[in-house]
Amino acid sequence: MDSDGTNQSYFIETYFEALQLRIAFLPELYATGRECEALMLCCCYIEAIGCRESTNPGSKAKNYCAILSEAGGSETWRLIHPRQLKDVLSTNGLFKEQFSTLEPLIDCFGSQLIDPQELLARLDSSLDEKQRSWIQKNIFKGSMAMISYERIRCELVHDIEADSSISFGKTTYKGNAVPPLDFDAHYSSLKMVVAASQTKAVSTNKFWNER
Repeated sequence: MDSDGTNQSYFIETYFEALQLRIAFLPELYATGRECEALMLCCCYIEAIGCRESTNPGSKAKNYCAILSEAGGSETWRLIHPRQLKDVLSTNGLFKEQFSTLEPLIDCFGSQLIDPQELLARLDSSLDEKQRSWIQKNIFKGSMAMISYERIRCELVHDIEADSSISFGKTTYKGNAVPPLDFDAHYSSLKMVVAASQTKAVSTNKFWNER
């Protein structure tokens, strides 16, 4: 590499130009009737960038949720869905004895999505130290991003089929209906994720593994 980083800048620019071309193809693929394939690629690209931006690339689900929450351009991704969280806690032996206490606290939020910090504050006094530590580290497992990961990304990749859109009925946030998790939602966030990653690479003149 040249001392002024010229070659590095060129490689970064070339990489993201190629990635942008791949992304630009996805709406065309979707329009041909390949909705599931287009959506699967959206999710896989999001996951790939999330893992490359992470210091722990092996934590795929966490990285997927983190990159959507931090750079996906929609507050919805980081919010907690009450039913998703209850499913997570009810199947975790750590909360077996406490779940009957925690469930009514979660139900107090009704059918609205919940800010993670507000939820943690509500549950805090009912948790022991071990439970508190676990839920602080794993609160993302109750998020809308995790619903996308489990019910769209994983089902498309491993089971070769999934709904191309997940709707949330009467679920609301700040009085507004929660939009479906569909191709448009994922594609819009993918573009934001890539733009954020590109900006970081250009500003630092470094790829992920060099930071």
